[in-house]
Amino acid sequence: MLFLPSEMEKNNPNIETLRRLICEAAGVSGTSPSDFLVIMGYIERRTRETIGLTTLKRVWQYGGLEAHHRHSTLDLLSRSIGYRSYDDFCQHYGDKSLSSDIVPQGGIKTSELIQGDHLLLRWNPGREVECEYLGNNVFRVISCAASKLSVGDTFHGAWFAVGHPAMLANVIHGDTSWPLYEIGQQGGLTLARLMTGEQ
Repeated sequence: MLFLPSEMEKNNPNIETLRRLICEAAGVSGTSPSDFLVIMGYIERRTRETIGLTTLKRVWQYGGLEAHHRHSTLDLLSRSIGYRSYDDFCQHYGDKSLSSDIVPQGGIKTSELIQGDHLLLRWNPGREVECEYLGNNVFRVISCAASKLSVGDTFHGAWFAVGHPAMLANVIHGDTSWPLYEIGQQGGLTLARLMTGEQ
């Protein structure tokens, strides 16, 4: 059973980057108890493996929990964002681990949007949603076709890219709410187009 030394974990920039990437992918900040339920669901959907809530909170050092986790846990977290292992993740990022531009190229980062921007998203079979960015990672659906989402629904999102599924968090759908909703499960998005207010 391989553990990383606790002193290495506390200020490890690769682990900080891994946490930040997962939060962006899951559409949460990792600062509230409900965020970890969303992250847990995201990891299970992406890897088909389960992870304990307390284990996650230890990785994030949430609520005063001391960082002390297995290398296998970091492997699982890394696989949830497309890497073979934690070592593979570290090899890819290396000194870039503190960069703010950590979302893979080719996608639309919510952090680069301005209020009022529109996104057009499509995925198979024949689904389409147009949404307006409201700020603070929140979007509102303004039109949709063949989707479970409805006009007026709101959700949190962080990154949208063709060929990748998109994770929508904290979806408000009428009188109900969904902690996590994945679109493009089969083959990812087929279109992710930014339409600014001038277009």
